[in-house]
Amino acid sequence: MENAIALHIKLRKRFRLAGLSTRLVFFAVISMMVSSCQKDVTVTPTNTKYLVSFKKTNNYSSSFIKLMLTSMNKVYPGTDTLLTNVKYGIDVYTITYNTHFKGNPKIASGLVCIPSSTNSFPILSFQNGTNTFKQNAPTVNPADPLYTLMEMMSSHGYVVAIADYLGFGSSADMMHPYYDKVSTTDAVSDMILAVHELLDDKSVDAESDGKHYLMGYSQGGWATLAELQRAEADYPTQIRVSATSCGAGAYDITAMSDYVLAQEIYPGPLYLPYFIYSKITAGDITQPLSAFFKEPFASNIPGLFNGNYTNAEVDDHLTDTISSLVTDSLRLALNTDTDFTSLRQAMVVNSVHAFNTTSLLRFYHGTSDLNVPPVQSAIIYNEFLAKGLGTSQLTLIPIPGATHDSGLIPWGISSIMWFDSLKE
Repeated sequence: MENAIALHIKLRKRFRLAGLSTRLVFFAVISMMVSSCQKDVTVTPTNTKYLVSFKKTNNYSSSFIKLMLTSMNKVYPGTDTLLTNVKYGIDVYTITYNTHFKGNPKIASGLVCIPSSTNSFPILSFQNGTNTFKQNAPTVNPADPLYTLMEMMSSHGYVVAIADYLGFGSSADMMHPYYDKVSTTDAVSDMILAVHELLDDKSVDAESDGKHYLMGYSQGGWATLAELQRAEADYPTQIRVSATSCGAGAYDITAMSDYVLAQEIYPGPLYLPYFIYSKITAGDITQPLSAFFKEPFASNIPGLFNGNYTNAEVDDHLTDTISSLVTDSLRLALNTDTDFTSLRQAMVVNSVHAFNTTSLLRFYHGTSDLNVPPVQSAIIYNEFLAKGLGTSQLTLIPIPGATHDSGLIPWGISSIMWFDSLKE
């Protein structure tokens, strides 16, 4: 079993007991890091198809990164295992790039971290999880601990790409198309292609070695698997994926929704409102919110998902009692009532099922995850086995005792260690 997973079991209690003072010290270090950053002017390149602009916003030495990982270990035990492979200082950029939503051009944004070196490196694309707060987009809040950890992984010898997703960053004027497969993979693929163009710019020393790694957790796990499928179908030469790590994703949205509606109490009530409301605003679902949710929630949902509230704040303004949140007809007849035809279609279209792939592929899931049940990973794993993938290419790794939240860091550490081993 993975070293990071074993470490998680041993230190889970310590993780829960991390004190407020330790957290405050950690975030003070983060603040110092951000305030001391080196900022350059925005560059608008010419003769690029995807890349619109880029700006260097920070640079960290390898010794500083080691200090940061040591500090993070006090809050997120296990991150010190990543110290060994820190080899490079890094440069951090924000970029804007061309993409599309329903055929209409959009300018999207993302965070890119590049080793301070003239060597060639693989691109590691990280897809983040569910976020309702526009101020917590990667380019807006790069000091978020998870984003910071991913930034620092560039020091292991990766060009790290983190897309904001549509609805955040430079496209914050639109509703985020939550669990929308086409627009998500458009945004991620176009981001990766824009990163290729950034690496071709004469002001950037590092180069691409042509290899790609994908990783993501929760919504990001789903997005990562969807991106692997899209890359192999539409960009087989431009985005050649060597290895993919998917953590705790809701891959089958129909099965996920059935699970939520069958619960008396569900700990993440924002999931269904976020999905349904985003599909209503995009024109994919034709019924009003009142067809799906009881009052006062039906009337409050547009305000809750305006981008000004965090996940926790949205959950607090909903209810975890499913029978009080959704209409009786949705709870009892989602799969049969003709009023829900467009919702069922949206769930089917945006689910990700097994496909033929040449990438190494891992699925991780916490065994105590009540937000996204572990059966989601078990089902997709078995689908890939049925497609003919062998266990030398495909792996399912349970994270013993981990919830949806506490499984995040062990998954991330294990994924990076795996990618590192493949590069050696």
